[in-house]
Amino acid sequence: MTMKIKEFMQILYDRADTDASHYRKTCDTLKAGDPEKELSRIAVSMFGTPRVIREAAEWGANLLIVHEPLYYDHWDSPETFQAQSGFLREILEKKKKLIEESGLTIYRYHDHPHFCPEDQICMGELQYSGLRGRWIKGEHYAVNRFELEEAMPLRELVRILECNLKIEHIRISGADDFSIRKLGLCFGTPGHIEEELGLNDVVLTGEICEWQHGEFVRDCAGLGLKKAILVMGHNESERDGMRLLADQIREKDPFPVRYFESGPTYLYTDRG
Repeated sequence: MTMKIKEFMQILYDRADTDASHYRKTCDTLKAGDPEKELSRIAVSMFGTPRVIREAAEWGANLLIVHEPLYYDHWDSPETFQAQSGFLREILEKKKKLIEESGLTIYRYHDHPHFCPEDQICMGELQYSGLRGRWIKGEHYAVNRFELEEAMPLRELVRILECNLKIEHIRISGADDFSIRKLGLCFGTPGHIEEELGLNDVVLTGEICEWQHGEFVRDCAGLGLKKAILVMGHNESERDGMRLLADQIREKDPFPVRYFESGPTYLYTDRG
């Protein structure tokens, strides 16, 4: 079967089965390379890091699908790129050269999966976490909820997530000595943390502003409320949604596909 890279990406966008009105402006666009090339192998990752780019190219991929920006700006637009100077511009140019030398065509797949009837990024995190319960769609973009079949201690939930999702460290802000059942799922950084804390026992998210959300939930605990935020890391809170995408491509499409782990943003001194 032969297909252009841009044709395959359109298939993925169409499969999301979303309301097209969401995409009057979307970051889900070509970020690098030639979309007219014939598709051969597909690499999928959360972040297009230099290591991921090199490994995907060495594997023989000519399409890399990422969830987040290449150049540290949500829109990754040429105008934003050209406006930069100094050390940032130097790094942008080095990364651009690496991508060009790799021969990869890179697309972003961010808005479509979040706007699926069932948020695909959230579904991946839940599927691989092994948690049992009921998913509930939230009122805001990329915000969902989950009600466990049975309540469990908060630290037990942390242990399960760290084990099943292979997260080195989950940070707990707020109370840590209570049982939870209702989870607010703010994977990545979609906002609405305070609102979701009011409706749930705990909020799971990728990253927070510590002086704002961290201190808010710490004050909740100090005032006697059993509330907590679990900070999983941005990569760790969304990567299994992209892993799910790779699995779905493997099941439905005749092209070799491989998920490449971009890894945690932070290093830890207790790592073996």
